[in-house]
Amino acid sequence: MGTAPTAQGTAVAVPADPLLAFAATAAPGMESSVTLPQTGRPTRVRLLRAYNAASGHECREVLLGSGLEERSRLVCQADGTWREARPLLRSGTARP
Repeated sequence: MGTAPTAQGTAVAVPADPLLAFAATAAPGMESSVTLPQTGRPTRVRLLRAYNAASGHECREVLLGSGLEERSRLVCQADGTWREARPLLRSGTARP
């Protein structure tokens, strides 16, 4: 595990999970391919946006897949650890 700076300038551990590691280190608009542990298959990922939630936690929205298979995941950093988070709103469609 490496470290990555946060928006607040402190370093946090980069997670071993490939999706969380991508989200922790990517800039908005960046694309890559990661192998998801759940499927064992490479999946296209793109960091859609990064923001500070009302809770004060740094959060990032990641798009997985492409076309009809595209879906969104939200990850947030709290206490130096990146974790998947449940979005407060679900529109059922991905944003551009």
